[in-house]
Amino acid sequence: MNRNGLKIGEFSRLCHVTVRALRHYEKIRLLVPEIIDYSTGYRYYSAGRCRRP
Repeated sequence: MNRNGLKIGEFSRLCHVTVRALRHYEKIRLLVPEIIDYSTGYRYYSAGRCRRP
């Protein structure tokens, strides 16, 4: 994890969710990234947002 959080790919692996699903969740406002770098398009998530069964 860098100082901004986990990139979308790292977060998807941690939570066992596809990147495509995360983008969909963002679109419907179910799970939005903590930070979005609009210059690069990178999305950063906090590890604490991941719920594992």
